[in-house]
Amino acid sequence: MTTTGVYVVVVVIGVIIVMTVVGCLLTIVAIWIRPDLWKLVNVPLISLSCADILFVIFGPAFWIEHFLQPQWKPPGALCSFLGGDSNEISYNHVHGDPDLEVRVQDCIFHVHKAVLMETSDYFRAMLESGMRESRENSVQLQGFTAETFQIVLDFLYESKPFKMDDKLAGVLEMAQFLQTRPILDFVKSKLCCENCVHLYMMADTYVISDLKEAAAHLMGDNYLKFLRSEVFEELREEQREDVRKTRVRPQKFLCAVNTGYVTWPETGPREFMYYDHCKDAWRTFTEIPEQACARGWGVAVLDNYIYVIGGYGKPRFGHPSGIAVRDVLSDSFCYDPIKNKWFPIRSLGEARAYFGAVAHDRSVYAIGGYQYDYTVKTMERYIPEQDRWEFRRSLPGHWTNYDLAVVCKGDIYINSEEEGTAKFALLKYASNINQWEILSPLPRKRDKNSMVAVGETVYLLGGLVPGVDCFNVTTKQWSSLDAHPATDTVEFEKGCTEMDGTIYVLNSDDMACYIIEAKAWVQGLAGFPGGYHANKAFIAYLPLEQQIV
Repeated sequence: MTTTGVYVVVVVIGVIIVMTVVGCLLTIVAIWIRPDLWKLVNVPLISLSCADILFVIFGPAFWIEHFLQPQWKPPGALCSFLGGDSNEISYNHVHGDPDLEVRVQDCIFHVHKAVLMETSDYFRAMLESGMRESRENSVQLQGFTAETFQIVLDFLYESKPFKMDDKLAGVLEMAQFLQTRPILDFVKSKLCCENCVHLYMMADTYVISDLKEAAAHLMGDNYLKFLRSEVFEELREEQREDVRKTRVRPQKFLCAVNTGYVTWPETGPREFMYYDHCKDAWRTFTEIPEQACARGWGVAVLDNYIYVIGGYGKPRFGHPSGIAVRDVLSDSFCYDPIKNKWFPIRSLGEARAYFGAVAHDRSVYAIGGYQYDYTVKTMERYIPEQDRWEFRRSLPGHWTNYDLAVVCKGDIYINSEEEGTAKFALLKYASNINQWEILSPLPRKRDKNSMVAVGETVYLLGGLVPGVDCFNVTTKQWSSLDAHPATDTVEFEKGCTEMDGTIYVLNSDDMACYIIEAKAWVQGLAGFPGGYHANKAFIAYLPLEQQIV
């Protein structure tokens, strides 16, 4: 460590140097301007003055470093001119004189074994193993530049921060090779939205797993922002998928919300709830924003973002029911469970309520629905990376869709009613060819029922019809589950979904679940307190801080 006394010595020497140079220059000038002094006897005086000037200017460049900056090296041109060696750099430390030479390219670094063994797994393994390098106190590093190694040493010796510039790739490569944890931790601490894409790519290239994971999580926490950025396109498809998967790193929960009438007249904000399996209880994790619609909105989950779309607005005036004075809205919102934040997204192209909403093929689909006294036949999908809706193929003929849509084996399925006929059928939409297909009439009429898809089977239950009808999308055959009291109470739009091989059916009195592998029903679970009809069940991943204990 440089002390105050050392600085005083250096300052005194500097003053002496200045006085010497000034004195010598005055001597030379005095002889030059007085012709009577142009004598042979004064030649040695002029020569000594010139020699003194050269010595005091260039000489300290080779010894002052030992006082102030042991890693400083004189300019190469100066060293060549004076015969010095510009390729040796020495570091000072409390452990005393350097006891190890590290050769990188044509440079020799005089360093301390203790420093390198403490900060580098590579050097510790080498120097503790009794290898030739540890006996000869000399190490040769191949494949790296001397400039990069000096940046690493400056950080290890002095904690000197380095810039996150074009030299960073070389520093990361060397730090990973040498297993220099302080360097890697420093870079990780500098992660931000502005540099995380490039740091992720470098970490992936040099197999720095913890830095790669941290960068991926940061992008995942701000996924929509990066999805819409140009820099995100620099990642390969598998890298973008790796980032997307970080959206589901928190714990998975069965979640639900009511989109119909909770009480009459309607009360305040709707609560989104999750089911606590350990305590058999429902708990709130957020409320729908005040600006969103009052009822009849669609709910879909894509990349662990919860989308709330369209629906009926709040009553403006008139009768408390508001039936004649509600607007059907196209407003849409998105909730990020990781950040516990709501934000608006692009509105629907056509306003609608009580429609099928489902996430599929990196998009959110809004299918059919109603506007008071007429049905909506159009279908549109939301593309998150572009924040826009685009219309797709409308429902065929006179077929409609009320509040139901599921995805099974890469296609969308809805329970559809043909207007004016009271006929119900299962329809399939193939997104890859943008085409609808009328598959099969329902074996039993189910109106405003619940629907879920697992594997290659679509399950339909409720709609004031007991039992469960099952449609195999591969064989296109219908079957039924064995009769059970759990299905007798499933009325209108109770809401159901599947999680980990179990189908959950919501009810305000109690919740039932069907374990698919065991082919068994379980009843008596805590009822969903959000509402009786028009429930929406879905799966979301919630951070620990969002879970109320």
